[in-house]
Amino acid sequence: MKNIICYISHFRKLYSAMLFILMMFCISDIHAQANLGSIYGKVTDSSGIPLDGVTIKLKGTYLGAVTEYEGTYKINEVSPGSYTMQVTAEGFKTTEYTDINIVYDEKKEFNIVLKSTSFTVDQEIEVVGERPLMDIEQTSSSHFISSDDIDKSIVSNVTDVVSQQAGVVKQDNEIHIRGGRNYENSYLVDGVNVQDPLSGTGYGLQLSANSLEEVEVITGGYNAEFGQATSGVVNVRTKEGKYNQANFFLSYQRDNFGNNKNSGSSFNTDVLEMNLSGPEPITKYLLRSLGIKTPGEITLFASFFMGLSDGFYANQGGAKASQVYSSTFGGTRFAPRQDNSWYWLGKATYRMTPAMKLGYSFNQSVSINQNSSSLQSNLEYVQPNPGYQYDFQKILDNANTYTQNSLFHTINWSHSLGPKTFYDIKINKFFTTLRVDANGTNWDQYSEPLDITKPPFQYYYIDSTRTGLIPGDGFYDVGNQFTWHDHFVDEISAKADFTYNVSTKNRIKAGVEASFQEMQLIDIYQPWIKPLGLNNDIYLVYPAFGDFYAQQSLTFKGMILNYGLRLDYWFPGKYVDDAVNDTSVATIPDQTRSAYEDDTYNIFGRRAKLSLSPRVGISHPITNNQTLFFSYGHFSKRPKPQFVYAKLDPQSAKSTFQKFGNPNLNPETTVAYELGIRNQFTNDDVFTVTAYYKNIYDYVTTRSILLNSGRFIGKSFITYFNQDYARLRGVEVEYRKRIGSWFNGKFNFTYSVATGKSSSADQGFLRCSKKRSGNYHRIFSFMGQTSAGKCKSLFQY
Repeated sequence: MKNIICYISHFRKLYSAMLFILMMFCISDIHAQANLGSIYGKVTDSSGIPLDGVTIKLKGTYLGAVTEYEGTYKINEVSPGSYTMQVTAEGFKTTEYTDINIVYDEKKEFNIVLKSTSFTVDQEIEVVGERPLMDIEQTSSSHFISSDDIDKSIVSNVTDVVSQQAGVVKQDNEIHIRGGRNYENSYLVDGVNVQDPLSGTGYGLQLSANSLEEVEVITGGYNAEFGQATSGVVNVRTKEGKYNQANFFLSYQRDNFGNNKNSGSSFNTDVLEMNLSGPEPITKYLLRSLGIKTPGEITLFASFFMGLSDGFYANQGGAKASQVYSSTFGGTRFAPRQDNSWYWLGKATYRMTPAMKLGYSFNQSVSINQNSSSLQSNLEYVQPNPGYQYDFQKILDNANTYTQNSLFHTINWSHSLGPKTFYDIKINKFFTTLRVDANGTNWDQYSEPLDITKPPFQYYYIDSTRTGLIPGDGFYDVGNQFTWHDHFVDEISAKADFTYNVSTKNRIKAGVEASFQEMQLIDIYQPWIKPLGLNNDIYLVYPAFGDFYAQQSLTFKGMILNYGLRLDYWFPGKYVDDAVNDTSVATIPDQTRSAYEDDTYNIFGRRAKLSLSPRVGISHPITNNQTLFFSYGHFSKRPKPQFVYAKLDPQSAKSTFQKFGNPNLNPETTVAYELGIRNQFTNDDVFTVTAYYKNIYDYVTTRSILLNSGRFIGKSFITYFNQDYARLRGVEVEYRKRIGSWFNGKFNFTYSVATGKSSSADQGFLRCSKKRSGNYHRIFSFMGQTSAGKCKSLFQY
């Protein structure tokens, strides 16, 4: 009881301190009326013709104006400070002018020239000046990292970029956002989800940093358009070519040039990056030289990345495989080192008219290594030991090799129907496969690993009358790993988004998405035991899922409101429906069959589950450089496929301590709250404090079930249930500093506490051998980064 009281007292103090900080920053200066200035000027098009009806707004304030017949405007009662001016007009690009400084009692003339376009006011935004470090109208916790920021940072791939943001922790090559599990995040490339649901490791497609145009990391309060995420969203946009500019980039890095090859500072690493972009040469140069003109503009972008390394362990004198071999991608050709990463991208964009754009892109990433953290799917529980396969360090040629190959095609059509309306349609195909085997050895050729005891023999005393033989050195001398694994996911999806700008203060967006998957998994544990190992799981399933969403953004005097509603649907597929209807499947109790019928809907002859998620976000500008924001939302994530489909085929039930899938699992659900304040001291200094609170329901866990009917009455088995919960709360502090174009630094501090019944879905399975009543995790992280000197410090506790 005393511990509980201390625990409650501790968090009361924490949130009292947080509230005090927020109140301190909410104090705004009171300016005398005599100090107010004004901004006036004239708005014209590129030919000098005055434009009337143009809306001019100082972002983050209630101040603005509309141009008159001669194109003139005037904004009065402007407090001293620095502003971002947003200018919008039908038929012209929305333009933002940054760093407009007003001193006391100043009358500032500011003339504006707008460029025409056929896209809507919010689809193309031109920023004149440096991009502001803070968007005073933003209602969520998100971080935008541009290609310029990426070029100045110490990163090689998108995971490195994401891990440097506030609220994000990278551990064992996994990304955890605000204390959530790795699979709870959503990873989007050009607006399309690219996760591998069967590997459980997050990204199904690795991208090189040099191919990224922008990365958005949303850690809280994301809108209804983003789904299948209960922790955070990583939204990546890849680069496109430019029609009037050709670019070539080549970079080669290595950590030794012959003089330090055997020193402790060399990982034997080589990194090659290459980009090529510009106009498509045939239509722009060849056909035009022949007098043939084609409508529109075609641009191309291509990127290549190669990363080869022997890694840390080989560098420290540890053993390494004489040769890594991939049985599914080129044998040894693409695996000259212990860790081999390949990535290439091709992208073509055709702007038919200023209002119509057609694009196609192809991405492929391949990784070949012996990193055991590439897969989180075990038939039998194994103590987590990600990365290096220590037990096999004497025979790494017999250890497992992991080959992940992902391909992503997307066709994107963007069409502006007028100055206020546009829509996007995407058709995508994503394929990913993971093979885990002992350097090409098939499962039926595996042999049992043995640690052979060699003389001189050593003994230990069991008791006064008996002695025991001390086994070998703890490392295997012969044999193979315990698991042979192969899976693939083949997904076809279509997505449509529609945006209508009712006015500059009212925006409506809606969308629909449909995805169809084919998933196959083959998992064999201890394959040397015939015919199919001590334990195995094999299934081929065809799930389908998608969503509908609608959201609206409204700007009032003193408040920006974003609210929306999202409906997710999920068809587990015929495999599950047939298993539920098959009464011979003893591991599906009668109450589970009844619950499945009650919790699902019959749609097109198949059973489907639905989940509804409301979202709301509010931003309240206190001054022109200070804003208070709040968000509330429900977020859901479908359970991992293994939790649903594992061993629903009764032929797979053939070993002890198995975990059976539950066909009636529901999506995991998070209810999250967020409150924060942003302060822009100057154009180049931004300080943000955010507090968040999350309740997670229907967390998946394992438990033992005793059968009370049927031919297996009295027998027990282990299955998955939505019976776990967790609670997360924390505080984030971030300070950003920019000095001209040569220095960009960031400091962030995160303190969060996560409490719950289990650390993983297998925790209930472990309770069979060890009692556990709960888990308590405290995360304290500090990170500072500067892009000028390219140095970084990180401390975690």
